[in-house]
Parts: sequence; C-alpha cells; structure tokens
Amino acid sequence: MPSQMTLCIKLYLAVLSIWSVTAGQSRGKIVAFFQTSCATAAPNPCEQVCTDIRSGGFYCECNDGYTINADGMTCTGPAKPNKPGDKAVSDNDIVQVKSVDLTKGLPPLQSSAHTMWLKSDSSLVLDRNTYKGGSSIYNIPEGGSSKLDSYVDYDIKEGGDYIEDLNQLPEQKSPMTSCHGIVCQNNGTCTSVDSKGACLCPLGTYGTYCESEIEIKYPKFTGDGYLALPLLRNAHREFQVELIFRPESYDGLVLFSAETSNAEKDFFSVVLSGGFVTFRFDCGTGHAELKSTTQVKLNAWNRLVITRVDNKGKLKLNEDPVTEGVSQGEYTSITLRLNLYVGGYSDMTSVSNRVGTTHQFVGCLQELRLNGRRVDFRRRNILGESEFGVNVGECSANVCDNVFCENGGTCTARSADQSICLCPLGFYGDSCTESQPVHVPQFSGHSYLEFPGLQRSVLSYTDIEITFKPTSSDGTLLYNGFSRDRKGDFLSLSLQGGFLEFRFDLGTGPAILRSMETLTMNSWHIVRASRTGLMGTLNVDDQPQVSGQSEGAFTQLSLFDGLYLGGHPNFDQTSVLSNATQAFSGCLQKVIINKRTLDLVGGATYGVNVSPCSHPCAGEPCLNGGECRPNLDMFTCLCPLGYTNTNCKEPQEQLPTLPMFSGDSYLMYNDSRIVRRVVGGKMDLQLTIRPTDPDGLLFWSGEDLGQRSSRDFFALGFHARRLQLSFNLGSGEALIIYNETNLYDGQWHFIRVQRSKQDAYLEVDKKEIVEGSSPGSYTNLNTDSTVYLGGMPDVLEKTAGRFHRGFGGCISDLKLATDYDVKLVPQAYTGRNIGQC
Repeated sequence: MPSQMTLCIKLYLAVLSIWSVTAGQSRGKIVAFFQTSCATAAPNPCEQVCTDIRSGGFYCECNDGYTINADGMTCTGPAKPNKPGDKAVSDNDIVQVKSVDLTKGLPPLQSSAHTMWLKSDSSLVLDRNTYKGGSSIYNIPEGGSSKLDSYVDYDIKEGGDYIEDLNQLPEQKSPMTSCHGIVCQNNGTCTSVDSKGACLCPLGTYGTYCESEIEIKYPKFTGDGYLALPLLRNAHREFQVELIFRPESYDGLVLFSAETSNAEKDFFSVVLSGGFVTFRFDCGTGHAELKSTTQVKLNAWNRLVITRVDNKGKLKLNEDPVTEGVSQGEYTSITLRLNLYVGGYSDMTSVSNRVGTTHQFVGCLQELRLNGRRVDFRRRNILGESEFGVNVGECSANVCDNVFCENGGTCTARSADQSICLCPLGFYGDSCTESQPVHVPQFSGHSYLEFPGLQRSVLSYTDIEITFKPTSSDGTLLYNGFSRDRKGDFLSLSLQGGFLEFRFDLGTGPAILRSMETLTMNSWHIVRASRTGLMGTLNVDDQPQVSGQSEGAFTQLSLFDGLYLGGHPNFDQTSVLSNATQAFSGCLQKVIINKRTLDLVGGATYGVNVSPCSHPCAGEPCLNGGECRPNLDMFTCLCPLGYTNTNCKEPQEQLPTLPMFSGDSYLMYNDSRIVRRVVGGKMDLQLTIRPTDPDGLLFWSGEDLGQRSSRDFFALGFHARRLQLSFNLGSGEALIIYNETNLYDGQWHFIRVQRSKQDAYLEVDKKEIVEGSSPGSYTNLNTDSTVYLGGMPDVLEKTAGRFHRGFGGCISDLKLATDYDVKLVPQAYTGRNIGQC
C-alpha cells in the first residue's frame, strides 16, 4: 500500500463516514454526511435525529442508548434487535466510504462545495492520538468549487491514520443535547435552532412534533419555512404574478425561482426589504431591481402585481404608481429550472446576495395568481399544486373558534381571516338566524341549490334557459356530472372573467363555448345553451350565437350525480375539465331544462346560504293569495279567481260571465260531468273564441308530459296564429293543423272538435274541416281527472314544449258531447288571472 493517499473534496459525493473522538477512546462513533438539508431530503434518511451543517449538508445521529448503524442512517438500541442484514457499528470498526444517492426526486442541490471523494475506495479512520485538539464532530471545510477545479489535499499515513490538525476546522457543538428526546412524527425531522431542538414539519403537518395534519389553503409562514410550487412554465419571455398578502415582518423572501440552486445565473425574486417590495430578475447578463415607492401595510392585506416582458419589468403595490425597470445586458429571456418557492427557500445562505435578504417571509397569503390562473396551495397529492415544503401553517385555522352558527349551520373559512356560516335551506344570515320566503334566490359565493340529476333524460338533446343577475365576474351557475371522481360526462354553465362559458363532455373531451362579449354586472341576462349530440350552441342576450362541438365520437350525455345551481358542495368532486372552482354570486330568477321549469326553492332537495334577492317579489306585493311571478326587474301578480288588478287587491263585484285570458291565465275543472265527456273513445267539443295572441294553449286534458312524452293527452291551441289539434292515445301522436290565419280579425269564431277512436276532425266556423288520425291500435283517451281551459300552470313543462304559454283572448259557449253546456267560471274548481271580456 502506498505511504500516502490523497483525499479530495469534490462535487456530488453523497456520503462520507468518519470517526468523532470521545474522551478515553481510540475510536469514536461514525458520522455520515449527506447532501442537501434535513428539510429538503425527501424522504429524510435519518431514523432518529437529523442535524444540518452550517456550511451545507447534514448528518444523522441517534438518541442516547442507541448506536448508529453502518449505513449512517438507522440506529440500533439494546431494546431493539437488529434487522436482518443490519450491522451495528462498534468502536473498532473501519467503515468503507460508499456513495449514496439521496438526491433522486429532490429539488436541485443547494450547495456544491461540501461533497467528498475518497480515491481507491480507501477506508478513513480518525485516531484520537493524532489530534492536537478540536471539535468532536467533523465539519466539512468550505471553499469547494462547482467547476471541480479546486482541491484540498490531506495526508493519510499508511494504516489509515489522519494527521491534519483539526484546530483549523470550525467548531460545532454536538446537537445531541438539543434534539435529545425529541421524536418528530409524520416524517418530520429534528434540527438544532439556536442550540434548541425543533421539528421541521413536512407540508401538510404541523405542531411541536408535527403530530397534526392540516390542509393548506391560505399559507401561513413564520420565518422558518417555505413551500414549493411546480416550475413556472412558459415564463421565458414573460410572466405576471398577482399576490394578496398580509406581512407581519418588514423583511423576508416572498417568491423565488432560478436556473440554478444558488441563483448565480437566471433568476427572479420578490422580497420585502425594510418594508419595501423589491422585484429582481436577471436574464443572464445582469439583474434589474424594481422597488415599490411606499412600504407595505404591516398586518394588513396588500395587493402586489409584478409583470415581466423580455427584459422589462413592472411593479405595482396597492394603489401606488407603477415602478418600471430594465435588466442589464442584451439577453431578454429567463431560464427557470427550479420550483417556484413561496415564503422562503431551502438554502437562503446560497442565494442571499442575489435576492438581497437572508430572511424568510413572515405572514399570510390570501391569493396567488400566475399568469391569471389562481394557485391551489394544497398538496399536489390531494388535488392541489404544492409539491413539498417545510413549516407551513394555515392562516384560517382559528377563524371559526368563536363562531356559533344556529339552526344547523356549520362554520367554515371564507378567506384567510374571515369565516362564514353555511346555513341550511330556509335560513340565512351571519349566524343562520334569518328566515324569509324566497321568491328569487340570491347566492353569496358560498351557496348552492341541489336537485335530482338529469340522469338519462338529456342523452341526445339538452336545452337550457337561465335568467340571472351576477354580482361577480366568476362563478358556477349550473353543474351536473356523471360522478364525483372528476371524470366522465358533465354539463356546466359558468362565468369566467365575465364571459359566459357553456361546457359539456360526452366522455371523450369537452366542448367549450364562450360568449363573444363580457356580461355586465348587476344586470339581468337571459342565456340559452343547447346541444344535439356533440354539437352545441350558446345564445347570450343579443350577442351573436356561438357554436362548437365536443371532442371524440360519443354523442350521448349521461349525468347521474346531482344537479347543482349556484355552486357545488365540493368543487374537488367536479370534473377537472369543467373549470368549476368557484360559486356564483348574484340572483337566479329562472331555469328551464328541456322545457321543464325548475321550482328553484320548493323543488330543491337541499341548499346552503340561499337568501331572498332584492326584487319587488321579495316584498310580497300580490295580495289575497296571488302569486308573484318575477320578470327581470318587474313582476306580474297571478290573481286567484275572484280578484283582479295589478296586485290582486280588488275583489271582482261578480264573477266574469265572458272570461278573458291573458297568456298566464287558466280555468281548471274537476267536475266528473265534464271529465267523463272528454275521456274515453269518443269526444265532441264546441266553443267560440276571439283570439288576440299568436300562440297559446286553448284546451288541455292529460298528464304531465315532461316526465314521459308517450302519455295520453288531448290538446287544442295556437302556434304561430295557426290552430292545431294534437292527441296521443298511447300508441303515437296525431297532429291536425288549420293553416289559415284569418281567425285574428277581432271577430268571434266557432270551433268544433270531434274524435271517434283514432280519427279526429277539426271544424272552423261550420264550413272548413281538417281531419287526421293517430297511429297504432289504441282507441281510448286515458287521462287524469282534470281539464284545463285557456292554459294551465307550467304550460311549457307539462306540454313538453308543445305550447309555451296560455291562450290570449276570450272564450264563450263551451259545450261537450252536444248535450252539456259548461258554466265557464261558476263551474271552475280554481282559476287564475281571469278578467271580463
């Protein structure tokens, strides 16, 4: 063996095992040095105690009574037998230095100056007899070169005795006393801070010993932690960062990313320095520094916007003027290879000269937007974006501590420092104590209404009409999904930056239809969105129609989860392709799906934080049992039979003898003498009319066709000024149309309908006859026990879109089966909005 060997300090060796010296012994305990730091090693290899080295790297130790194993990471104690294959280290062992890669899957190394090689796989032994004094724990000397062009040589005598004077090495106190007895849970690691042991808690854990788990939505930093987001992509030429933050200290690193771990090349940073915001960036030929004109507001919310385009930067803090700057040199693009660090960095010492601070941020973050997209600070493995971090708390952790929600409400955080009670349907207000009838529901941004899902009722065709007044430019109006695993079919309507988006996915990729213009806030809007197969259309007010189609070849839509209006109980259960992340703020007046009008309050199976919208109907203007029907900012009172006027205030002196219908009127009969002359195998209907409106239902007997269009029905009415008769006896529908429009001359006209089994005849003014037949073999009309004249409630839904409203005009002389004259108003069981002709 040669008399001397050279030991070289060099980049990228992962482990060095050496002896420490204890009194009265010729051999000490093995200490293994690793790259990175206790905070960034994932998973941390140390079984019991992890200690950072001031000059970079870390090593593992064991608690009292335990002995470090040959791997330099695990420990063996008298009460714990060795695992198979483990070898406890004795005082006389010589350990071969080996290379261990702990950097796989980690962020880039923070230091390159403290890694060692041993030539020829030599064993290294430190003998107490060779010491002239010094530290009991070896510190790797600083000064290594990242370019591998600087070496420090040490002599090792034959036999392995190390003869370098340790007085030349910086002294470091053993951390055994500071971390003794501290057991960090949930993969936390103990480190020495100011000679005291403290646990470094991985992202998602907190507590003195990292004993508790926490979800991070609004990060809280205490000056000793950070979190790392994914690499900021597509930022070579430009990027924009918007930040709402509440600082508790005037100094600290807020944001940082770079090309290399020590930021010696391209980088950008946002720093608080003496209360001023400093934005630095370097494209490779010299950095720019932009500084706010005023200090941040301490312990208050501040809004910061920074923008970089090529080598030009802008900074705006709160309401201050914009600060501009240009980086040095000719380069205009930035190369970023590190994660985007928030609140600090894993090796502040290595970048302090570049970013201008050694401090990490203290305070809270409310919101971070990168190029307009809001960041989800939750851990990446639970749908968020944060990849790793240390010592990050949650700002909103205690906002509900002193909040009591009544009537079954529950408290949750609405922001980093504010709470909100989620009140069940029927209650609203700060503590869920208020309760009033809701005519037009209002949504607060933390609200929703739940209905049964559309399931297979919209397989090939979907038509939605919705009337709403938004108060915020973002929010989900309507959502229905296939399931809650964020996959599969879905249908959604939402506001995105003021634009109305209609999305649907049939299973192979979404269609995204976006309005041409933004919608005005605090104004009523009418939107109609429809799809046939994979083709969709979107109509918003008077804007041009937008068309588009979903991806793939699938043409059917299946929606088995619930239908939600105004929000969702958990946006983590919505499709990732729907972009549904935020609840709607504003009022929702009407929703019609496939000709079925939803009862927005009474028809909901559940709801949260739904209150009355500020609307004339909220004041209950309709008297005497009248129903208030909203119409944008106006309203119409639907007055019960016997009352009239705008507010149903005036009783009619006598019931109308010649009833007048206004499109939202009707008379309903359940008299068996009337019903039995309509149903069965034959029917003869005669009446005289004077129509005024071009469309409307005149006569109806049947069940609700909205649930199943094959049910029996009999309908007479107008469509585009043409009288039409339609009926279904159970085996197919007949449609008979009188194509003339001469009935709108202000005169009375005689109408007669005769049906014998499947055959029917439509006679007008006793001279013109149109005939037709229903298909199939069924011959009897089997309907329920009610007959409607002049309209009915929910015409659109109950006729499955055949008619959209009731009849407008006058009716007289109703006769059934040639022998029964119906007393139009006196025999009616109930009615609505009936006037006198």
